Amino acid sequence: MHEVALIIDDERDTCLLLKHFLKRKGITSYYAHTLQDGIGKASEVKPNWLFLDNNLPDGYGIDRVQELKLLSPNSKIIMISAMGNFFEIAVSTGADTFIEKPLDFMKIEQSLLL
Repeated sequence: MHEVALIIDDERDTCLLLKHFLKRKGITSYYAHTLQDGIGKASEVKPNWLFLDNNLPDGYGIDRVQELKLLSPNSKIIMISAMGNFFEIAVSTGADTFIEKPLDFMKIEQSLLL
């Protein structure tokens, strides 16, 4: 089975770091730097995992979790944000989990097991 991840984050370093980590796990990944591009790509690639930053140039990721779940119902949505008190809010809106920035590779690894 071909596993795919989508990273929606405006920080290029975060995208490249995650992409490199996922590649070592045998997971193909794509990234987008805006919500609009990310939503388009989510409907196109139907990722197994969707890493979604909250603070993006064209809005808040948290506001689009339900839309992304409708577009790609089998995707596990992992919210990522520098705001550490975000876990309960992210999960209550439909995200599967939350990882605080700076990203912890052990937590990323755990999120792949969801």
